[in-house]
Amino acid sequence: MIYILLILILILLSVIFYLFIQNNKIKEEHVKNMTKLQGIISSLHFKQQLLNDKVVISNEYKTNYSKDMKALGDEVVELQKVFIDIISNGNYN
Repeated sequence: MIYILLILILILLSVIFYLFIQNNKIKEEHVKNMTKLQGIISSLHFKQQLLNDKVVISNEYKTNYSKDMKALGDEVVELQKVFIDIISNGNYN
């Protein structure tokens, strides 16, 4: 009876030791995965900042382009009025 209990205790200790080793392997793998994930998150954050900067530049360009095109269109209309006045008055020279 004692031998059976000793064998059972040895088996249980072996199982506990095996589970302890497996748990440590899982923890190490988890730490590696978390380190990789942190690197990926940092990379994505940097890329997002670059894209946000590009969006700001693009919006500024679009705003300036719209203003410049409106001003250019106003000047063209003004020149057309001047040409019509010149033609209607007969002042070709």
